Amino acid sequence: RRHNLRPELRLQQQGDGSYAADGAADLYPSTPEELCTVMEMAQSRRATSATDANSVSSRSHAVCSLRLCQSDGHLMLVDCAGTERKKDSMFHSKERQQEGAEINASLHALKECIRHLTTEKRVPSHAYRASSLTKVLADAFIRGSRARLAVVCTAAPCATDTEHTIATLRMGMSLGGRGNEKEEKQLLDLVQKKPRLVHPKQWTPEQVLDWLVAVNGGQFRDLADAIPSNFTGQMLVRLTENRCVQLCGGSERRGRKFFDILHEEIHRVEVSRKASH
Repeated sequence: RRHNLRPELRLQQQGDGSYAADGAADLYPSTPEELCTVMEMAQSRRATSATDANSVSSRSHAVCSLRLCQSDGHLMLVDCAGTERKKDSMFHSKERQQEGAEINASLHALKECIRHLTTEKRVPSHAYRASSLTKVLADAFIRGSRARLAVVCTAAPCATDTEHTIATLRMGMSLGGRGNEKEEKQLLDLVQKKPRLVHPKQWTPEQVLDWLVAVNGGQFRDLADAIPSNFTGQMLVRLTENRCVQLCGGSERRGRKFFDILHEEIHRVEVSRKASH
């Protein structure tokens, strides 16, 4: 990148349709230690920048291309820079916003190539020519169904990063060629929505009887015998204080207590129903 005094990446198409970087050197490590040294050197040249979550956030993709001479195999390790949502980059400089747009565009091109690979078993040339990232990976796309793909996602365990984690997993599903699957949302028992309470005026005669038998530890169980069998909730909420006294055998203290308990139940249900909206 020019602003980091890094040379601009220039790619040249080879005879077999793949691409090679101008000025790139082929290295031949003979031991695991030499291979690690080469990879560490490459990692040190990677463009990074500080963000709110990471002081060395990747601002470029990293591609490690390993050719296995004995088996004529080709292993490509790709560490993609993270996607950036618009609301996360709204306070970035113009240069950083352009950088984020380029990263998002290259990841979109990569998803399109993988979509072609998984659905059609081949990737048309115009698809992998859409970005420098997919050009570098062209050798794998040219192989078509002979190539194998594995995707590893790094997800944060913190609840504050849930939105980013979901976005990362969705990206991983898409890169793995499974982006068209229907998402299934699962509610945990702890966060399941409580059933809405039924207002007493909507109670059936059976519900009225059940409430009278159970309310206040069964102290008003005898009232179930004092009301008709078709006594509905609509009739219950219309009871006046004097009528409650009559139902309680003329006891003013007991009748007023029943009247107060009934209206406390009505108030509790109304408050609960308003809170659920």
